Amino acid sequence: MPQFNLPDIGIPKGALIIIAIIAVVYIIFKVFDISIKLFIKFLINALIGAALLFICNYVFTQLHLDNFTIPINWITAIVTGVLGVPGVLLILIYRLIVR
Repeated sequence: MPQFNLPDIGIPKGALIIIAIIAVVYIIFKVFDISIKLFIKFLINALIGAALLFICNYVFTQLHLDNFTIPINWITAIVTGVLGVPGVLLILIYRLIVR
């Protein structure tokens, strides 16, 4: 797999990736003529869901409940991005049932 080396311009690489993803999603919404309100709602759900995932993982780690930490991957990102807070609750319930 080829490695891409971004020039160091003072912005963390993660922030550049997030900005690029938001730009791509925005372009997709514009191409398919989907309302900007829906895009903003999706963006807010994704941000709130990601924040809740980080908070849950931090709290569970501090309480030494490592079995309940939620891995942040593509599946959890999509679920929390689309569903927001209910998505995080859905993932937590799933983790409780599976573990």
